Amino acid sequence: PPAVPFLVKVSITDLNIRKGPGTDYARIQYIPVGIYTIVEVKSGKGSTAGWGRLKSGAGWISLDYTVRV
Repeated sequence: PPAVPFLVKVSITDLNIRKGPGTDYARIQYIPVGIYTIVEVKSGKGSTAGWGRLKSGAGWISLDYTVRV
């Protein structure tokens, strides 16, 4: 797993924030385009790159749709 924390850039407008690391967790909201800090990475259903936990505490995003900066 990658060393944390690290920054990622989200460049799509409809990336889901989920309650946990996987598509079987409920969607909370969409994350706006921008740069975010990932503090934990876990594998889970629906993402080949893994799921990243947002530093803000908002939830988890699929790292398939991010670029590390």
